Amino acid sequence: MTRWITLAGGAAVALIALGAGFALREVTDARTVPAATAAVELGAPFELTDHDGNTITEAAFEGRPSLLFFGFTRCPEVCPTTVYDMETWLTELDVPQDALGAYFVTVDPERDTPEFLADYLEPQSDRILGITGAPEAVWDMARSWKVYWQKRPVGGGDYTLDHYASVFVLDETGAVVDLIAYGEDAETAKAKIARVLG
Repeated sequence: MTRWITLAGGAAVALIALGAGFALREVTDARTVPAATAAVELGAPFELTDHDGNTITEAAFEGRPSLLFFGFTRCPEVCPTTVYDMETWLTELDVPQDALGAYFVTVDPERDTPEFLADYLEPQSDRILGITGAPEAVWDMARSWKVYWQKRPVGGGDYTLDHYASVFVLDETGAVVDLIAYGEDAETAKAKIARVLG
């Protein structure tokens, strides 16, 4: 299912940047594009694997609101902070487990197996579901959401990744209705989640 988003203000700026192939590199480096509104096509059908080893498709984002984040388990700061924040927001809002989906899609599927994602996420949250799969299939899915990621060598044959750092807020149809930026004020973030929950 194809999803379109039209937003005003800062969210529109962020989404125009996405559509143009730009994004946030970890925390900063946002490109400013003057605009009042934007329409960006996001998402495409996919068939991947969740961290329990089950098949997951785009249908997971339909039927209830969701939070969608792209990251990787070896991320030193942004990803563990965002996972902590997502769990904290939902706990403080007292959101029932079945009322909202929360997803962590790895952009490092070569290393982030379902087992590795489970070991990473389950100690931190019982509601955030990891998504991985065959590398090209995962990267196709990430590209369909216009997210940025880029390998950066760190020596010894190892690498880290720069990547888009905001959380997509989806409504019950799977359409993006808002973004939560990395480091955004907690009360503002919770207000965005509360709005999508109605």
